[in-house]
Amino acid sequence: MRPSSGQALVVLLLLAAPALASCGDSDNTTDDAAPPPSSSPSDPESGGSPSAPETSGTSESSGTTDATSGGTALPAACEVITAEEVGAAFAVSFGPGSPGGGGTSEGDLEWQSEDCSFEAEDLLEVELALTAPEDFTAGEFQCPKPTAIASTVTPVEGLPAPATQAWWDRDDAPPLEATLRVCTDAYNFEVQLEYEDGVDFQGDPQQQATALAGVVLANLG
Repeated sequence: MRPSSGQALVVLLLLAAPALASCGDSDNTTDDAAPPPSSSPSDPESGGSPSAPETSGTSESSGTTDATSGGTALPAACEVITAEEVGAAFAVSFGPGSPGGGGTSEGDLEWQSEDCSFEAEDLLEVELALTAPEDFTAGEFQCPKPTAIASTVTPVEGLPAPATQAWWDRDDAPPLEATLRVCTDAYNFEVQLEYEDGVDFQGDPQQQATALAGVVLANLG
């Protein structure tokens, strides 16, 4: 017996149902699938550029510090006067300057100096000692009157500007040793004389030291 048209339609619907269900499941799987992970710019393996490291908001300078910052910049003592200028003041020939340094302690004051010594063989050694305000290691920068024992200390007048005060300190015992201390508002210096024992020197050592001090003042400006 042949099936009726209604029965044929039911059979077709039953046969088509699994296929329709399969199509529906496929569409739902596609829609619900998670998207593939995106490449992070900071991931080197993904080809992106690595992110820059974090930096603080404060930058540090690596510049150098001026050793004379806040103080008086003085040239080296051997650059202030020449052997020829020393020889002209004392009327003898001197060898080239020899750099050095020293320290002085007087009462509550202590200071350092940069020195340059010149020697007239078998006669005299002349030393220039420069001191800046920052070279005072104890006490304030000032112009102290020399306090050496067994010596005569007298003030010296007539030095050109910028000199503000000067002292002549002469040892009373032979051989002759003497120091001319000259002060300014920005620096101090000493012209130190030490004669060989028993020499017969010419001229006035104080006047000669004062003449050389005038050259030092002019050269330092």
